[in-house]
Amino acid sequence: MEELQKAIENITYYSRKFPKEELELIGVNRDEAIPYLRDAVEKAVKEKDDLDENYSLHLYGIFLLAQFQDREFFPNLMELASLPEDTLDFLIGDVLTEDLGSILYNTYNGEIDLLKQAIKNKEVSDYARSQMLDVMGQLYLDQKLDKQEWQDFLREIVHGKSIGDYIYTAITSMICGCHLTDMIPELRSLYLDGQVDEYIGRYDEKVDRMFTYGKAGERFCTSSVSAIKSLRGWPMYEKSASDSVNEDEEDAASIEDKLDGKLDSIRDLFGGAGSVEQRRVVKIGRNDPCPCGSGKKYKQCCLKKSEPSADGTESKQEQEKWLATYPTIDGEREEGRVYLEDLYDSESIELDKLLYLALKHRRIPLRSKEPELVVARRKRVYLTDAYKKFAAIVEREQIQNFSEYDSKHSIHYLCDEWLGELVDLLEEEDRDGLLKDVRATCKKMGTK
Repeated sequence: MEELQKAIENITYYSRKFPKEELELIGVNRDEAIPYLRDAVEKAVKEKDDLDENYSLHLYGIFLLAQFQDREFFPNLMELASLPEDTLDFLIGDVLTEDLGSILYNTYNGEIDLLKQAIKNKEVSDYARSQMLDVMGQLYLDQKLDKQEWQDFLREIVHGKSIGDYIYTAITSMICGCHLTDMIPELRSLYLDGQVDEYIGRYDEKVDRMFTYGKAGERFCTSSVSAIKSLRGWPMYEKSASDSVNEDEEDAASIEDKLDGKLDSIRDLFGGAGSVEQRRVVKIGRNDPCPCGSGKKYKQCCLKKSEPSADGTESKQEQEKWLATYPTIDGEREEGRVYLEDLYDSESIELDKLLYLALKHRRIPLRSKEPELVVARRKRVYLTDAYKKFAAIVEREQIQNFSEYDSKHSIHYLCDEWLGELVDLLEEEDRDGLLKDVRATCKKMGTK
């Protein structure tokens, strides 16, 4: 007991030396340590901005209590997380944006209303509310939160009074990360109403995310917390050579675990639904062996096939390349997952692929950047083909307006978006005399 008290004293105030031995000792004395750690957190909540700036026991405390999965203390941690943002920044710093969700998740005691009330409270920090959303999302993925309850809560926020664009943006990522396909109408409305910061990706990128499943599965919060692993890399601590050598192997394993869980989040941020390999650009020299395996030089084989023709059409090989990230079923279906083919018929998907080829942002190296004329010609070809399919569906089903068509057939792109772009392209060049017909359709069914 005396050793434990000494360890507690050593971490009560800030020190440049990382207290690995003290944290290890506290870690094996869970029951005796918990009262000290709880008192430290309560002291921080009570004193707020008046807390001694060198006091650090509460910071170690929240990580250790999460490590111990102290569920009785969850309401107190929620009280801490609900403090004003400036106060939270003073008390826990970067924990607010990095680790708070995992700390709350590992101490969660079943009181879901505490999370719901805090998320809906505009006085609570946007960052804290976003982390609380992560907790609820993880509970849903763990099947500890009913799907209907989860969707109803998210819809309440989407359709309710404004609670801040940051939260709407977080909800957008949550809808896609949880693959809540029933909420595609809400996803659309968030984008159409301008409530989403597009730094997280455009609407078409979020649709890719919605229907793409990672092999490792999604995680919003870590399944366990280690105070030592979480804290020892902080720049506030001096790092000895011996510590580095001993911890290298552990760090590598920790990084690998995090990468497995966060790979889909990385894809989400950059908008790509395919694998890292699919997105890697490989530069092939003209005189290199052709990658198709023909034995010919690249310039004598597939180079010409990959170049767009004068009328803007692309080879089947090029189309397959740019459709590599299109979220259709790849391999065997897995039970419990919803795929694009479950919600849309083959005709809608084929039309959508044309739009995808025309409008999906292509990540091409600057040195290989295409002339604007080439891009416009290619878009015009794909959008024209899409319009002809669109017109056939509208006539066959007697669809009266864009909204009716969008609700049944649109996937990555809404009618207003792609038909408006087609009009602009046809105003520059209209070889088939289609502009008049497209304008008439837009006037009859929507705007533009």
